Amino acid sequence: MKKLLGILVLGLLLSTASFAGTKKGKGEVSIKDSTVDYFIKYIKGTPSKGGSPGSFILSSDGYWATYYSCSTTSGCQASNYNSTIRECEEATGVSCGLFARRRTIVWKNDINPGKGKASTIKSKWSDAEIRAKLTELGFLGGSTSSSRTNKKIKEVVKKYELKGERSIALSWDGYEDLIAGTVEFDETDYKGTLNIPLPNNDGTCDGTYSLQEGGKGTWQIACSNNMGAAGTLKWVKDGGVTGTGRDHNDKKVKFTVSKNS
Repeated sequence: MKKLLGILVLGLLLSTASFAGTKKGKGEVSIKDSTVDYFIKYIKGTPSKGGSPGSFILSSDGYWATYYSCSTTSGCQASNYNSTIRECEEATGVSCGLFARRRTIVWKNDINPGKGKASTIKSKWSDAEIRAKLTELGFLGGSTSSSRTNKKIKEVVKKYELKGERSIALSWDGYEDLIAGTVEFDETDYKGTLNIPLPNNDGTCDGTYSLQEGGKGTWQIACSNNMGAAGTLKWVKDGGVTGTGRDHNDKKVKFTVSKNS
């Protein structure tokens, strides 16, 4: 019994240490639709692969996000995520921080206390229930985002509309060959989705991207093998796209999307 108690205490200490010193988000933030979809994937995890939510990093403009999963075999390994937060801030030019620890939203605003039952999301909840909770806590449906930024996006959107599908070639440290897939885009909203099958029957990766004025943007993917990656991209209207980033193990990821034919 003493041995079992010792193991439980050690597990609790490691769990706490895994987030020790990590910068928590604070202030008003309105999460964008594509990022909400990404957060729902994080909350629900991949039970078939033995994964559960670990930590979710978010930018204060609600566009950029990435997450880490816990394995049922190794648990959440002790580390903080400040290096990922710094990468987020360099990529977006805004402040970033820890949004959720496991299934508890720790980002504090005027509504969310950042702890306890009021801030916790249950894994069995439907997508609609998760969205409702985010709305209740002040992260959806508000007017906290910059009206100036929204105005700029709307002005650019009026200039052209582009929809379709293109091929994408991706290089990922750890894989010898290029990974081929597709990207579906709707640049009326300046956002789109990614779908990439991994080699060696390692599963598939689904993700989203958001474009910003001036030819820059951010992207993120979550894979069925508990891996994921996020980074920045450069794009040209009616042209190609190049992106760079890192996965959850700090391995480099690069991709190129074909030009409009």
